Amino acid sequence: MIAMWRYFLIGLTLSTLTSSQADESLDTRENADLTLKCRFTEHYDANDFTFYWARWTANPAQFDNVAIHDVSLNSGYKPDYRPERGIYDLQIKNASYNRDNGRFECRIKAKGTGADVHQEFYNLTVLTPPHPPVISPGNVAIATEDVKMELTCSSIGGSPDPTITWYREGTNTPLQAIVRTGGSKDQPTNATLTLQPRREDDGAKYKCVVRNRAMNDGQRLEATATLNVNCK
Repeated sequence: MIAMWRYFLIGLTLSTLTSSQADESLDTRENADLTLKCRFTEHYDANDFTFYWARWTANPAQFDNVAIHDVSLNSGYKPDYRPERGIYDLQIKNASYNRDNGRFECRIKAKGTGADVHQEFYNLTVLTPPHPPVISPGNVAIATEDVKMELTCSSIGGSPDPTITWYREGTNTPLQAIVRTGGSKDQPTNATLTLQPRREDDGAKYKCVVRNRAMNDGQRLEATATLNVNCK
């Protein structure tokens, strides 16, 4: 019976998954416990309505129902099912990036029509810090006078994707760079800086700064490249 409901509810939810937006974003950390609240004021009788929680993760792409009424479909989740009091919360135990970093949906549907009568959405970010940055082509970059070159700063991982900002040593003004986000904690985020060095840029230092909100206030990761400009 549970398996039949699983496939039925997945079909109903996928039809609206792409058009709905999460109305609340939450951060948590690895191994933490937390509760996602789903509250309502109307009375919904279990004989006439279906209650469920669903989870969508992007890496890897996966959609699952994790609770139906008071039944948990995954040992990491426990529904707090008290519809007579307007409560259908989801308790998450020992949060992990691989299992929980994604979107959670609480839905109450009318039986028969499948119409949503109540829904709440959460974007849950399981915070992890990024790795120290690496600069390509290296910490000493060989350049030619008046010839364009690129410096790429890469940081693997981090949840959420880290920000990477380039600076020239001696100034606090950020430099314009092209950023490509990794999208998961196992992929690099890159920021590419394009330069056209002049003779007087020989020995100039460029620094990239990496951080995300998993890190402590004021904490950041840095890497520096020094230009070695060959004159024409």
